[in-house]
Amino acid sequence: MILWYLWRKGLLARADATKTGFFLGLGTGPLDLSRRFPLVASVNWVRAMLQPSYARSVASWLAYRADLYDAHQG
Repeated sequence: MILWYLWRKGLLARADATKTGFFLGLGTGPLDLSRRFPLVASVNWVRAMLQPSYARSVASWLAYRADLYDAHQG
């Protein structure tokens, strides 16, 4: 389910190496919060695969985070 919603929000097409590294906690900056608290650890992946409402919410949250990263919001 989660991949479907990520694709519909356009997040799979917008993902690049820097954003993927940030998501996985592989950031290179010493002050990156993503190194200590990566976004990937914030998602219950089993629930995101099985429950459509949770997957939709996670995709919306990740789209918001991607917009913050790209400086489109905030």
